[in-house]
Amino acid sequence: MNSPVLTIKQISKAYGPVKALKQISFDVPEGSVFGVLGPNGSGKTTLLGILL
Repeated sequence: MNSPVLTIKQISKAYGPVKALKQISFDVPEGSVFGVLGPNGSGKTTLLGILL
């Protein structure tokens, strides 16, 4: 298994009372292709905004 080039642990983000992300954790292994999929309003853009 390749070592991770990115490790995310327990990221949370709220806009007032609305929780966009709640304790998101994941690793992206070296050499992998990574995508973020989900329905509208699930926090994909929020997650990418935090990472960038």
